[in-house]
This record gives sequence, C-alpha cells and structure tokens, in this order.
Amino acid sequence: MFDYCSVVTIVDQTNVKLTCLLFSGNYEALPIIYKNGDIVRFHRLKIQVYKKETQGITSSGFASLTFEGTLGAPIIPRTSSKYFNFTAEDHRMVEALRVWASTHISPSSTLVKLCDVQPLQYFDLTCQLLGKAEVDGTSFLLKVWDGTRTPFPSWRILIQDLVLEGDLNYIHQLQNLTIDILVYDNHVQVAKSLKVGSFLRIYSLHTKLQSVNLENQATLLALEFHLHGGTSYGRGIRVLPESNSDVDQLKKVLESADLTTVNGFDGICQSECEDGFRSLSSSGSVSLYEVERCQQLSATILTDHYYLEKTPICAILKQKAPQRYRIRAKLRSYKPGRLFQSVKLHCPKCHALQEVPHEGDLDIILQEGATITPDTKLQNTSLYDSKMWTTTDQGERKVVVHFVKNNGILPLSNDCPILIEGGRLGEIYKLANKFHSVIPVRSGHEDLEVLDLSAPFLIQGKVHHYGCKQCSTLRPIQNLNSLVDKTPWIPSSVAEVLGIVPLQHVFLMTFTLDDGTGVLEAYLMDSDKFFQIPASEILINDDLQQSMDMIMDMFCPSGTKIDAYPWLECFITSYNVTSGAEQQVCYQIFDTTVAEDLI
Repeated sequence: MFDYCSVVTIVDQTNVKLTCLLFSGNYEALPIIYKNGDIVRFHRLKIQVYKKETQGITSSGFASLTFEGTLGAPIIPRTSSKYFNFTAEDHRMVEALRVWASTHISPSSTLVKLCDVQPLQYFDLTCQLLGKAEVDGTSFLLKVWDGTRTPFPSWRILIQDLVLEGDLNYIHQLQNLTIDILVYDNHVQVAKSLKVGSFLRIYSLHTKLQSVNLENQATLLALEFHLHGGTSYGRGIRVLPESNSDVDQLKKVLESADLTTVNGFDGICQSECEDGFRSLSSSGSVSLYEVERCQQLSATILTDHYYLEKTPICAILKQKAPQRYRIRAKLRSYKPGRLFQSVKLHCPKCHALQEVPHEGDLDIILQEGATITPDTKLQNTSLYDSKMWTTTDQGERKVVVHFVKNNGILPLSNDCPILIEGGRLGEIYKLANKFHSVIPVRSGHEDLEVLDLSAPFLIQGKVHHYGCKQCSTLRPIQNLNSLVDKTPWIPSSVAEVLGIVPLQHVFLMTFTLDDGTGVLEAYLMDSDKFFQIPASEILINDDLQQSMDMIMDMFCPSGTKIDAYPWLECFITSYNVTSGAEQQVCYQIFDTTVAEDLI
C-alpha cells in the first residue's frame, strides 16, 4: 500500500495535457517539483484510460528527473535515484522545453511576495528561515523573511518561554521585515528538521487579519500566517537548493533590503505589540501564542432579526422549544468531515431528504430506459423534429433525439432544448455541453414521458435537476408546448408544466458550537445563502469546492486551539422532535451568512 500520492498535470510542445497520479511508499521518491513550469522526465510511466480520460500512473521501476524550467538556469537534475542516464540529447531537450515554456506557460500566480499579501489568502512564499521554535505538541514556529514588508503588521508569537533557534540579534535587527508562521500537524516534523538560514518555498500558506486592542492604543490590525495540516492544494514546505534561480533572485532582494525600514502603522512596532499581547494573556485564559478574541469581528453576519439579544448557550440548553436565539460561539467541530458528502436533495413539499445519485447509478437507470424501443409514431410532431440512429455496439441500441422547435423553427444549438430516448450517460453529457438543455424521455402509450425521476428530469450543462417521486404527478411531454415561445427555459417552468415538484440541492451539516458557557449541536440546511455558494454546483466545480474548504478551514482550523478560532454570530431556532415515546430538542441555524470578506 502506498503512503504518498502526487497529482501532476504535464504538457508537451504539442500542447497535449496528461494528468499523472504518482504513488510511492517513500515521499522522497516522488518528483521533486518546486513550481509550475518545472520540466520532468518520467521513466516507466504507465498510460491508462480511466472514466474515458487518458492518465499516467506509476508502474514497477518508475523513476523521474526534474529540472528547473527557467531560461538560463543551471541544468541540474533533481532525483532520488542513485543511477540515471542524462545524455547530450536530453540536455538539448530541456533547453528546447524551456524556450517553449517561456512563451506558452504563464508564471505561477500562487507565488506572492510579502509586500503583496492580502488577508484571507492562500499563497506560495519563497523565503529564508531566520529562526524556529517549538510552541506545543501540534504547532511549530518559523520566523522567515523575503526582503519585503507586509501591508499590515504581522502577528508576533510570544517567545519568552520558548527556545528560539537562530541569531537573536539578527532577528531583532530584521524585526520589521520578518513574519511568524505557525506550522501544524504533519508539517511540524518537517519544520523541526529545517536548518536556520536555508531557503524555503512554503505552499498554500494562509493569512488571517485579526484585530487586537492594545493598552492606550487604537485597535491594531495584524496579519497571522498559518500552514495548516494536510496536503490539499500542495500544502507543505520544500527546501530550495542554492542553485535554484528563485533563490538567486531572493538573495539579491535580501542583500538590497533596507534593514532600517519601520512599519508605518501609527508607530506600532513589534515591541509594543508584544507588550500588548503579554498583558492580554497574563490572565492565563488563553495560550501563550493566541490573543483573546473578545473584540474580533464575527466570521458570519446576520441577515434579519437584529432586535434579538445574545443568549449564552448554557441558558438556551435550559429552555423549552420552540424559541429563537442569537448566539456568538465558535465552531468546535462539524459533520460530515468530507464536505462533498454534505450535499443532499430536499423536497420543499414533503421535506424528504435523499442522497444525490452517483454517476454509476444514473447510468444503470439510463440503461434500463434504453431497453424500451422508441415508438416512431411519436416522432416529428409540431413540438419537435426527431432524428433516430442505431448504435454499432451494445446490441444495436436505438437512440432518438427530439429537437424542440420555437414557433415551428429549430433554434441554434445553444438555445435549443432536446429530448433524448435511449441515450447513455456519456452521450447525454456530450449533448448537454452543446445544447441548451436535455430531458431524458421514453415512449409511452400516447406520448413521450419523462424517463424516471430517479434520474434528472432536466440537465443544463453540468447541473442536474431532480424531481420528487412522492409529490410529483407526471404529465405528457406535449405539455411543453406552453413553453416553446419562452426562451430560455428555466427548470422551475419545465417542472411545473410536466407536473414535477423539483428537489432542491442543499448543504446538510451539523455544527458543534461552543461559546465558553456550553456546547450545543445545530443543524445547517442551506441552499445558497449561508456559504453564498450554490449547493447545486459544488459537486461539479472544483473552484467552489476549494472556496468551501477554505471557509471551513477558517471556521475550524485543524491543529489550532479553540481560542484561536474565529467567532460565529448565528441565529438558531429550537424545535421538538419526537421519536417513539421520547422527545428531543433540536436546533437549526437560520438567517445567517458567511461574511463577504471570507468568500
């Protein structure tokens, strides 16, 4: 069983892209890639087809060489192999690829200098390590700089009780150009092994902007830097070799840096920050490296009912249901942990919940529908023109596409809804990319019928629209005649004329909330208001999935003590649930949304 996996997308001079899944029991045996644009040579890469996509995968004897992709940089192979061949022809190939990449591959947009860092950002940083210290069993401190100054003062971790490894005089001299990074979980061991003075690239570094009230000072806004646990989005730390061109460039910046520069934020410097933090933490109510967040802005905002006063959780737990409350708490944990599993289908009429069908289940339903022979009498009507053909495989299956007309005229494909009989999932996906919308149907006794509400009744692009089997009363397809002069079709209109009660994609999650006085579990059932992300699109959009991951990482950062979590201000309603002879009080979040600056 392999412990490590790397996903690499490569492209050659013919612009052919290939995604490679590289597995190994040894992390160092994976390709040593520093940034987009690096050049790789794979040995014994196996090519296979998975879900109709070509991909590369490691096989027995797999090995790799990696080279920097920058023009003019030394051509030094990076590899864990003891023996490899690198010929003059290979050298010429690397040079040719560098020339090609310089005009065809854009520089990495994730590499950011400290002077350009913004709050609530994930980015990659090239820097030099000045000092390090162990904070506790789950976190580690790295002091780094890149020769530029952050737009806000950076958070300073109290180190009077920590053993800091590094040149303290030099660190003090650079105090206005250094940042403190807290490293968590699986990255702690890597951080411990780093040598002071080495040059690093830290991937998927996360910034947070926190407000701190100092004695006799206005509120200070400080940037926190966190490297969370896990390896999502390439998160981790790499030591860059001295020969790397980015290191050479960084050295030039460091040599020219103005070491006398001061932060221009109301004269607030590191020593004043540390004095303020020390006074706040003297009560012992928070850890050495986290400040009391009593003045912190909430990571969520309320959309109504502002008249409600905040109620502590300990008081809520003693009261009977139903009631409404306003609370300010922190998210101790949430379920499900795998966020894509939180998307469900909800019927607004009968309130039933069901899972979103998997592609395999949909294909089985469509296969069963394909066994019904299309009725030629139901083709070419005033509503649609029909085209039928017979497949050359799968038992000579008959497929019919009905092109819906608009006032007797066929519209352009991107405006044309179609009906399909006998189609398989892959075929329907291809048609959905070309036509406005697709409705899977079958031949009935007198008219075409919606195929099966276990499958989508309407597909638009990659979005599937489902109907409730229990609440729907299906009507013939000819009822679509009432929509032919209305463009574009919208799912609710299609559902209404076909007698379908549409299901709604929702996020269904359980939040464990803690305000210091008590803990309660509250359900979140939301379509698009809480996260401001459509639940109907989260399963088909990687960028939206990443946005939701980032939001939950902010709400509940792994490897961090709860006093460092952001506050959430929420409305919750209590209600009674009866199960047999037992009655239980449950809670649900409502009229609350994620703050806009977190999205």
